[in-house]
Amino acid sequence: MPKSDRKLILLPLTMFMAGLGSLIFEVSWFRMLSVVVGATVSASTLVLVAFMGGFGVGAWYWGTHTEKRSNPRRLLSVLFGSITILGFLSIWFINHLLPLLFTSLPAAGLSDEFSRITVFTIAALLLFIPAFFMGGALPLIAGCYINNSERLQRGMGNIYAFETIGSTFGGLITGFWLVGYIGQTATVLVAVAINAILSVLFLFHKPLVHKVQAEPNPIEERKPKPKKDKRSKTGSPSINLQFIALLAAFASGFIVIGLQVVWFRIFRIYMTNSGYTFSLIASMVILGLFAGSWLYARRGNKITNPANMLLRITWLMAVAILVGLVILANLPALVMFPFESLHETHSVRILLIPFLSALLVIFPVTMASGFLFPLACTAHANNYTAIKNSTGRVLLFNTAGSVAGPLLAAFVLIPLAGAGRAVLIFAVSVLITSFIILQSMNLQKKPAGITTGVLALIILFITILIPQVKILPPSFSKFPKEILDYNESTEGTFVVGRENKNGSRVLSTYVNNSAVIGSTYDAIKVVKMVGHLPFFAGLKCNDVLVVGFGIGVTTSAVASHPEVKHIDCVELVAGLKGAAHYYSDLNHGIEQDQRLTVHSGDGRHYLQSSSKTFDLITTDPTHPILGSASLYTREYFELCRSHLNTGGMVSQYLPLHKLLPADFKGIIQTFRSVFPKCTIWLGHYHAVLLGFTDDSKIDFRQWAKRMEAMQPDIWFYNNPYALAATLVLDATEIDKFGEQHHILTDDMPYTEYCSLRSFDAANLPANLSFINNNREATNRVFYNIPDPALMQHYIEGNRLMTDALGLMLQGDRKGYMLKMQEAILMNPDNQEFPFMMKLNMNQ
Repeated sequence: MPKSDRKLILLPLTMFMAGLGSLIFEVSWFRMLSVVVGATVSASTLVLVAFMGGFGVGAWYWGTHTEKRSNPRRLLSVLFGSITILGFLSIWFINHLLPLLFTSLPAAGLSDEFSRITVFTIAALLLFIPAFFMGGALPLIAGCYINNSERLQRGMGNIYAFETIGSTFGGLITGFWLVGYIGQTATVLVAVAINAILSVLFLFHKPLVHKVQAEPNPIEERKPKPKKDKRSKTGSPSINLQFIALLAAFASGFIVIGLQVVWFRIFRIYMTNSGYTFSLIASMVILGLFAGSWLYARRGNKITNPANMLLRITWLMAVAILVGLVILANLPALVMFPFESLHETHSVRILLIPFLSALLVIFPVTMASGFLFPLACTAHANNYTAIKNSTGRVLLFNTAGSVAGPLLAAFVLIPLAGAGRAVLIFAVSVLITSFIILQSMNLQKKPAGITTGVLALIILFITILIPQVKILPPSFSKFPKEILDYNESTEGTFVVGRENKNGSRVLSTYVNNSAVIGSTYDAIKVVKMVGHLPFFAGLKCNDVLVVGFGIGVTTSAVASHPEVKHIDCVELVAGLKGAAHYYSDLNHGIEQDQRLTVHSGDGRHYLQSSSKTFDLITTDPTHPILGSASLYTREYFELCRSHLNTGGMVSQYLPLHKLLPADFKGIIQTFRSVFPKCTIWLGHYHAVLLGFTDDSKIDFRQWAKRMEAMQPDIWFYNNPYALAATLVLDATEIDKFGEQHHILTDDMPYTEYCSLRSFDAANLPANLSFINNNREATNRVFYNIPDPALMQHYIEGNRLMTDALGLMLQGDRKGYMLKMQEAILMNPDNQEFPFMMKLNMNQ
């Protein structure tokens, strides 16, 4: 191997490091910005567009406007140095400047809407500018590495392969390890360090890069540049190879990134909504690109007709998309149900099933795209000396498609056509690309062009004529249900189903794969507790904010108190309000209440970008390890407190399941750190956090008086002694947990990056036992109790019932019966006990 070639071996490794650092930055920035601009599909799509736009413009600029630069080594050093500085500054900009603008701009007299637009524009620039420098790495390093004609195909394939495998590792280690173990800020600093090392390496390692010189005896160009009037021997127009390369690159970005939005929507309906699941799926997208580019590096020099190969790749992509849609439509039966016996093995449910699904659906399409991109770069170049320029142009068109694809998918195709038909439309777009390529080729291919065009039209007509392709949660496939309502929007898919169960009709409503509300007595009771407890505790309330409308149960509990004048409700999938009427027996027709205003969006972002204050803020999110971790952090609780009026309260649902005991206690300690006067209430298998800004003492006589005024509700036992007995912890008891080393923050979101042991069924009885064995708060919080002895009977009875529920979780039905009988003997006045016995023993 020539000495100069041995030195160039380091260049692919630098490309690997550049890809690694870029994905760590990208994943981190997207996550950090989600708590500022909102954790919505709309916001994340626009953020992606800003990043990809900067990347594409940067690739074009650095690839085509640096021809006169005599020192590419120094140029690369400046490029990575700029990324280092901007990456370091991004920590302060995102974590401090943007939130500060949300408070300072309205304080200066500007409207909340103007403040939102301003903050989002600045956030987009914060991504666009560093992405502009990141985009220059691939064309510049490719131009340095490919220094002879023989290296053209293999070199381009290798450079892109190293970049994509680095990106794959970056996505995996960020999603599975870095943020969860060292925190978000430290993760960004890892990417800063990687780029700093690259900057120093290119600055001082002089032999690494040199200016590419023309070969002493250059070989004949692989493909002559076509002239407009030049004809082939058959009299047909010669191939416009550069046009075909740019078209194919645009189509590849448009299809892959657009489909990624659609794929993720469908997988969110099928899969457990864990951060690990979607980190894995996102990494599989990039891994497919690596596999395709690796294959091109080994086979690219055997391609004699690049235009024809680009055509074949687009055909292959169309076939892979259509086959993938068939697999997606039958995914539960093909992939999920065969592993049903292993579902209790969390790695199977969280990792193996998503991996296999992505391997079957996503990998073939992205592998074809990974082969297409370096092929388009080398096809566009006249020879090796033009590879930097061509890579920049091809990458510009590729990222332009990557901008257009997700915008169309998120804001047009999914809301109007649905995810299933959106996949068909992307397949049609591939075939249209193939048709255009054929028209740009030799006229002898005209019959194939007609066939391709007809096939595209057939699929398009099928897409228009077929009814909506309903993508349903797996439980709908396993247990046939009547579909009462189905709607796909930009933010999510909701479905209302009804099944006959034990002679009765049971409703179930899902947003993606998350049940909006459980159908069991305990699940309904606790969300009603979230709405009622503040009022019974003495809250004087006019204005309420409800984060998470669901099907309106918590909101209806709030609305049942006549002193409430206005209720703002924020819901990611605002269309759920239209499905609330199916649950009128639970929510009492809340959707028709004139005091209610439902806002579409992310509740945390609404609070952060609003100057409004409230007397009560209630939050009923999905589980913190299934997508709502940012609604359980110290920063969120501080945000809630800052929007409370004097004497205001916060109430929030707290699950006991799918949380390790340390994590469960950590969330309680986090709440306590923001609300020194707080209480924790137990609703059977669930809990409620209640935070006070004033004294947390409750006058029992007033408590009972307010409960007596409540309308009868079969789902809510309104005995004042029974409800008071559900109070289990106050600040004094929480302080006995020990040192507060497990505070949940935006920077250290341990519930979002939880251990797979969090999914163990044993966590629920463990947390239930802990909270039951440490309850001592009732007599410290309540005063003026008319009959303290009766109160103690209710407390002891509730303790025994909770023990019984723990035995039920362990499958000990006999032990459950005996313990419930003890509870009844302890407190025969509690009418909920016999009801619970009958309910659980009939299941």
